[in-house]
Amino acid sequence: MKKILLLFFIALIFVDIPLVTGQPTRYNYKKSQPRFGYGVKAGLNVASQSSSASEMNIDVKSILGINAGGYVNYFFLKYLGVQGEVMISGKGAHWTDYYDDRKDILTYADIPLMVKFQPISFVNVHAGVQAGFRIRATQKDLDTGTKNSINDYYYLSEYGLVGGVEANLPNKINITLRYIYGLSSATTDIQYIDPWRNNLIQFSVGYRFQGR
Repeated sequence: MKKILLLFFIALIFVDIPLVTGQPTRYNYKKSQPRFGYGVKAGLNVASQSSSASEMNIDVKSILGINAGGYVNYFFLKYLGVQGEVMISGKGAHWTDYYDDRKDILTYADIPLMVKFQPISFVNVHAGVQAGFRIRATQKDLDTGTKNSINDYYYLSEYGLVGGVEANLPNKINITLRYIYGLSSATTDIQYIDPWRNNLIQFSVGYRFQGR
C-alpha cells in the first residue's frame, strides 16, 4: 500500500512540474470546465476482510479482484462537486486456519456517492459513502481445488465509507486511487459467528467523455 501511494504522488509531482516552471504543456486546461461530466473506468482491487472480534485463530490475507463501471459528476461550485458511480467490484479474502485453506471470492455491484474537491484542474480528493449489493459469492478450497456457492453466507447488501485521490490527465484519462472501508457486516451467522466487513484498496484508470 505504501509503495502504491508513493508512486501515485510521485506521478502527481511530475505532472505539476510544467505548471510550476511556466513551460507550455498540455496539462494547462482551459479555465472554463463543463459543470457536468461522465465517463467509464476499470482497474484492480486489493480486497480483504476484517472483524471486531478480539480473539481469532484465523489468518486473513488479501486477494486481487477487478473493478469496472461508469460515473457521472456535477460541479455546483468551481471547486466542489458530487459524483455517483455504478461499479462491478471483486471482493473477498484468503482464509487460513488449522483446518482449512480457502478463498471467499465475491462479486458486488457498488454504488458510491461522493463529494469531490478539485482546487486545481488536474487533481481532486473525494470522499463519501457506498452501498454494495452482492451478485455472487463463491468459496474455493485451496487444498482440493473445489468451488462452492456461498451466497447464504453473505448478506445481499452492505455499506461503507469511501475516500481517495484522482489525477485528471490529458487525453481525457483519469487515474484514481481509493480506499473503501466496510461499515456493516457482510457475513451472515449461517457460517461465520463473528461479523466480517469487506475492505479494499481500489486502483482504476478511466476515460472521461465529458467534464473532469
